[in-house]
Amino acid sequence: MLDLLHIENIAIIEQADISFRPGFNVLTGETGAGKSIVIDALSAVLGQLIRTGADHAFVSAVFSGIPQGLGADLGVADAEEWLLQREIYVDGKNVCRLNGRPMTVTQLRTLGSRLLNIHGQH
Repeated sequence: MLDLLHIENIAIIEQADISFRPGFNVLTGETGAGKSIVIDALSAVLGQLIRTGADHAFVSAVFSGIPQGLGADLGVADAEEWLLQREIYVDGKNVCRLNGRPMTVTQLRTLGSRLLNIHGQH
């Protein structure tokens, strides 16, 4: 389950923390409220939206209740919580981490597809 999403310098968001609760979570709001930015940030941490004037963006997400063996084929150890982090720089460089250990964007995308399903109107 996604517990916390931390966003820095994504699109118009300078910094934000969003906490989620067990069960069904929904992002709602008027047009222009920023729902798509949150989804894009979540997609970024799981897989280049850097705020104007910033040299990098940073997104992290905390997941708990992870089924054992979920990342075994990727060499990822079981843990009670996973902290996924991704830094994206304007020069195209990416730094991805799981619980502080480096990983590739491909590994991050693979784990992301196992951790979260995002559904939209389209």
